[in-house]
Amino acid sequence: MDLLLVPSVKLLNVIALLAGVATLTWSLMATPLRLYRLASKRFALANGVIFCYFFGYQWLTPFTGEITWLVSHLALFFFALLYQSGVRILFRHQRNKSALWLTFIFAAIAIFIASYNPRSLPIVLALVACLTAAVFYNGTRIKQLELRKEFSHVSSFLLSLPDYVFIAVVFFSSAAYIAHFSMESHSYCALDIGLDVYLWVAVGLVVLINATAMTAAIMRLVLKITFLAEHDQLTGLLNRRAIKKMLQIEWRKFQLQRELKKVNAKNKAQPEANFSVLMVDVDHFKHINDEFGHDAGDAALTFVSKNLAQLVREDDYCARFGGEEFIIILTNTCHETALERASAICQHFAQTPWREGVAPLTLSIGCETAMNATSIDQLLSRADRALYHAKRSGRNRTIAYSASFA
Repeated sequence: MDLLLVPSVKLLNVIALLAGVATLTWSLMATPLRLYRLASKRFALANGVIFCYFFGYQWLTPFTGEITWLVSHLALFFFALLYQSGVRILFRHQRNKSALWLTFIFAAIAIFIASYNPRSLPIVLALVACLTAAVFYNGTRIKQLELRKEFSHVSSFLLSLPDYVFIAVVFFSSAAYIAHFSMESHSYCALDIGLDVYLWVAVGLVVLINATAMTAAIMRLVLKITFLAEHDQLTGLLNRRAIKKMLQIEWRKFQLQRELKKVNAKNKAQPEANFSVLMVDVDHFKHINDEFGHDAGDAALTFVSKNLAQLVREDDYCARFGGEEFIIILTNTCHETALERASAICQHFAQTPWREGVAPLTLSIGCETAMNATSIDQLLSRADRALYHAKRSGRNRTIAYSASFA
């Protein structure tokens, strides 16, 4: 066997150990912790393939170098397939079954050619390497694009960088095999730079690929936990805690803009800073629960939340404040405009059936504007009093706060 094909046993053991630790870690995430269970199982299997190959390398040494190289590339191929499958499951990306079967067919043809004509092994290795790189690129691209939706472009690139390095190394090997075939070389180690160099690269890639995959999974988990902490489970809208945080932010912006306007009093062209709050309540909601059941009540709340989310602007905030009560923050909105928009919301629901054969839902809305309040608590209290008077006045209407309510 070519001396270049005799790798360091210590390096092989290091790679096997790292792959084994990664397999165990992903298995723990899949079973006891149940974190991204299906995706974690695929990642565990992918690392298990690498572990089994390097751990079992000593049993391959009695065979020819050709068999060893073919087995190593098939191990990488199945690693890429399982890794791509894990990425697709992690990011809920639909699997392309036809492409998967086509990949398997190409791999089977490559194995058949290698067994029938050993001299063509470099070309077969190049083909398997290309398939491996293509499969891995597909998974890496999905990973980067999905991460870009949730994090910055820099973060998504850094978390995908080790994957791209792996793809580059595999493509480099493919080109080297073709070059050696054309020169009729008997060494399968690309460009004769030594197997230990590849093994050191493998050590780094095993660590980095698993580290970035775990980081991506944990970052997505943190985002999911944050989302659940700030959103209502039934409606998907912001919850009471989150909307109060948004209200504080808008109030600080309002106060700052008002102070700046006082400083720049001579600049009459500067727009008046303001925002408005709408307290929204579903009319006769208890009657819906009593007549149709709590499932229908949940359906009614879901209907209201979806429509409210569609009726507000992107810069506005909409939340479930509790029970059948909702709150809307209309940013950069004066008192008159807030009343017009609230009336339009009432009219929309009064004309839109929420269930077949049932009268439309109606809403009562209380409105108050930040310009008229001295604090957040007063702003909410006044909007709530206006809502109370809207319900007492016959429901299905919008009423702005008045000093006579006090």
